[in-house]
Amino acid sequence: MQLLYAIAGIILIIFVLKDLVTTTLSFQGGGLLTNFLSEKTWRLCLKMAGNDGKKKLLERVGHMLLVLIILTWVAGMWLGSFLLLLSDPASVLNSNTDEVTTAWEKLYFAGYTLSTMGNGDYKPSSYVWDIVTNLLAFSGLAFITISITYIMPVLSAVILQVKLSVFLNSLGNSPQQMLLNSWNGENFNRLLKHDADLADMITQHSQNHKAYPIIHYFHSVEQRQSVILNLTIFDEAINFLQFGVQDEARPSDEDLLTIRGAQDYYLFVLERHQKNEEQEPYSFPEMNWNALIEAGIPLKTDRLSEFNSTETYKKRRETLTYLLYQDGWQWKDIYRPNPV
Repeated sequence: MQLLYAIAGIILIIFVLKDLVTTTLSFQGGGLLTNFLSEKTWRLCLKMAGNDGKKKLLERVGHMLLVLIILTWVAGMWLGSFLLLLSDPASVLNSNTDEVTTAWEKLYFAGYTLSTMGNGDYKPSSYVWDIVTNLLAFSGLAFITISITYIMPVLSAVILQVKLSVFLNSLGNSPQQMLLNSWNGENFNRLLKHDADLADMITQHSQNHKAYPIIHYFHSVEQRQSVILNLTIFDEAINFLQFGVQDEARPSDEDLLTIRGAQDYYLFVLERHQKNEEQEPYSFPEMNWNALIEAGIPLKTDRLSEFNSTETYKKRRETLTYLLYQDGWQWKDIYRPNPV
């Protein structure tokens, strides 16, 4: 039984440290434990909110998850250290009486060793346990430092996420309005003048999402600050430019190469999100393009009905559908009855 305590403790400490290092230092996404906690907690909260992205409850999930993940690391390290000490009844002694400590006293010793506070009430019983205690103290110091420093880049990534969302929303809060605002009577050069800035922000946001996937759960109930809503609106606007606007009026594919590349990279990074079993097959609400026609934008009117087919831009729209659904939104939030 004592050997099992030692094995379980070592395995738990290694598992937590691996998750910590993967999540904070690898820049390749969260560890197994972090991803499990994040996805399950978010889905639970989303279900409690009735899959409604406008519920205030969802705005608090990101901050709650950040605290929960760090507390889980603390609990895992503490429990693992406690199990390791528990493997030898005489691993820790009372400093004053040299009596063997109880399980509760070992739990206390493990906690203050990891926190590097150490008050001298208890001591390791041998040179071997001296070394183990030192290793635990060093691990605790590294753990505390990395956990605290992890918070800052995550919050910086969330700030950039909001900045990108507000920037996109300023171009228009629907695909139709975005195209209208970009039309100058002859072409869409108003949109192209922002392409370098937008591509840079989208690429940086995608890389942040890859490094710190927890930012996916920092939700906003306002459309202006909802990055998934606004990135979907922007993607649909570019889709329609390529698909439904006459060639002489729309930007060429070469002109859109930079912004399209950034959009494709964003979708590539987020393709890891799997379809939720509760999600129904997606469909589009009726799309209203009258305002574009009235503004004199030359459209390929014979192709407008084809644009809302689920076979058009199928792969990228499927990815966006999953992202919208997982954030509590639907296509009716993109294509509203009165889009301008």
